[in-house]
Amino acid sequence: MAKYQHVLAVGFGADFDPLAGRLLLLSFRAVRVSSTEEAMRTLEHSGEPIRAALLCVPHRLGDLSFALGRLHEHAPDQSLRFIAVGSRPSPPELKKLRKAGVEFALWQPFDDAALRFVLNQATHKAGESESREKLRAPTTMVARVFSQAGQKAALVYNLSEGGAYLETHRPTAASGHVRVELPLPTGTVTLDARVVTTNVTGNVTRSNLPMGMGVEFIAVPNDIRHNLAEYVEALAAAFRIDPRDRD
Repeated sequence: MAKYQHVLAVGFGADFDPLAGRLLLLSFRAVRVSSTEEAMRTLEHSGEPIRAALLCVPHRLGDLSFALGRLHEHAPDQSLRFIAVGSRPSPPELKKLRKAGVEFALWQPFDDAALRFVLNQATHKAGESESREKLRAPTTMVARVFSQAGQKAALVYNLSEGGAYLETHRPTAASGHVRVELPLPTGTVTLDARVVTTNVTGNVTRSNLPMGMGVEFIAVPNDIRHNLAEYVEALAAAFRIDPRDRD
């Protein structure tokens, strides 16, 4: 039986139903609330820890900083993180969201890869699973992967300057070595990589990730590392509310 990660969905109407279905397919279950008070009760009495909240924008919570501050106080370990969902608002409204502590954004339209990625980022707890030291971002890039078994195509589910998670139903075993061809905007590059983790069908399948493998790039030339870092930063900016909007 699938294990669902619970998330709050604050202020959405009946049009949220399609998104709720998408969340279920990604192993997230939305708990819908319409007010700050209802959200606080849910956080206090939920049988499952809730670490993230989808916030419909434009919102109807009045003083957003005050409302989200109250939710933080009622969250487990005060670790609740907020994701704005809707049409991209004006710069003044973006500043208000950031000032209130909203970190992530899913501006319409967004695909399931972006939805899964942002939710995984928001629900990740420091110290759990793999390191989050390197900035990473979702992509729609298709890589070519070369191994002793031949070559295959793989969707680059996420990318950092130090590695990638490659979506494929035929991952190379952990500790194996592969070569990954990436069609970057600055030109196609081929990098040596080591397989760090795999996610395959079975008892230890991670339902919050697609089937595939996480790889660590080996001996990346400085110029390519720089290009990767710039590209990832540009991709990630689309899913974050810029800290510079705080003032």
